[in-house]
Amino acid sequence: MTLWKKQELLDALKDEVISHNILNEIEIDEVVIDSRKASKTKLFIALKGEKHDAHDFLNQVFENGCEIALIHKEEEFFKFRNSKNHIILVKNTFIALYKLAAFARQRSRAKIIAITGSVGKTGTKEMLKNAFESQGKTYATIGNLNNHIGLPLTLCNFPKNHDFGIFEMGMNHLGEIEPLSELARPHLAIITNVGPVHIENFKSEQEIAIAKSEIFAGLNKNSGKVLINFDNKHYDFLRKKAQYFQIKEENIYCFGEMGGNYQILESIIKDSNLSEIKAKTAKNIKVSYQISTSQKATIFNSVIVLASLDLVGNNIEKGLEKFKEIKSQSGRGKISEIKVDDKKIVLIDDTYNASVLSMKSGIDHALTLKNSLNKKRVIAALGEMLELGEKSLELHEEVTNYLRKLGVDFSILVGKNMTKAAEKLEKNFYKTFDNSSDAALEIKNFLEDGDILYIKGSRGTKMEVLVTTLNHEISKNSH
Repeated sequence: MTLWKKQELLDALKDEVISHNILNEIEIDEVVIDSRKASKTKLFIALKGEKHDAHDFLNQVFENGCEIALIHKEEEFFKFRNSKNHIILVKNTFIALYKLAAFARQRSRAKIIAITGSVGKTGTKEMLKNAFESQGKTYATIGNLNNHIGLPLTLCNFPKNHDFGIFEMGMNHLGEIEPLSELARPHLAIITNVGPVHIENFKSEQEIAIAKSEIFAGLNKNSGKVLINFDNKHYDFLRKKAQYFQIKEENIYCFGEMGGNYQILESIIKDSNLSEIKAKTAKNIKVSYQISTSQKATIFNSVIVLASLDLVGNNIEKGLEKFKEIKSQSGRGKISEIKVDDKKIVLIDDTYNASVLSMKSGIDHALTLKNSLNKKRVIAALGEMLELGEKSLELHEEVTNYLRKLGVDFSILVGKNMTKAAEKLEKNFYKTFDNSSDAALEIKNFLEDGDILYIKGSRGTKMEVLVTTLNHEISKNSH
């Protein structure tokens, strides 16, 4: 599919262009910023970052067969321009990226959904994408390209003939989401939740709520819709922020289990990968659907998809059918039944990342499964949570206290703050390790037949090493 032709590029960039040597028509099917992905039909944008300047890789770009690049260094323009290499020289490639993104958004007639939140935004974005593919042509953020570069790059690659666009927005500091929302101009803005994630960069959790509320900035004041978490303690504050952004009261919606316009009324776990849900819509219409998971957080976030289908979709029933296709990915709550030294174990691999909210949710899920599947014990292997600043120990203690309060049978705790937080627990309740590699060496010794093993931690703690070790044991024993 052709995304950009010569005239569209030049129209989008307008007075940002200093010079170019494009004489013939060109057809671009992808905009890239990674020199390794640059090839014949790609437009390469040479951005200058903190560590690397992509202009230094232009040789590699053209050797890969890429025929068009967007640059802002005049000497490189004269060095590389020839009959084969098409180059557009602009004043600033970062500004050019945003101009292309703005043009791509302007030419689209798609309904746009923007999503942010402290946890669950990527998983919910994938659920939304899956459901909305039943409504029409749908494009969504790839992976987690959700920051000040990832979002405009995603928009640059947004096909003009699609019906729906679903864009994830992330942040580490105040003021980062507002320009992204103003660029994407969503019809529906969703905040999954607010919690102490990246809190080292904020004065308080409420300041995180302020940062998340910036997603309302790009909404149309008359028709833009807001969807926020009724069960979250920052609900009232976020509702007021939506009003501050002049969103009409009748366009502010909420979702939850404890209440909300869109509410989960009942969820019944049938097995580890199947649940039945009963919910209601804003018009108090009762709906039922099956979802291929037992994970509480995914079940909860499914009501966000229900609400989105109702607010900007065109066929709720067709969208809800897509929940049967959900498959948890490795690191994101994937459940598998494994056999280690003749012990049958249910493994929950939730190692992709961690926060207080997601750890608590994961522990809840493991204990719910224990009861639903009539399993023997829950073993929680938890790695340290990072980027928590001066509140780190306090938040780790909140998690370890939660383990004890909910009755987790045994804990494997990895990292300095997890170790320190465990000091108030009974000694026979846990074992601590300095790092995940040490924990992996002993992990199978803690397991008994019929256990549920839940593994989670921040990326830096590399808790996936435990999963890899167990899978290696299975492979070794099967030969």
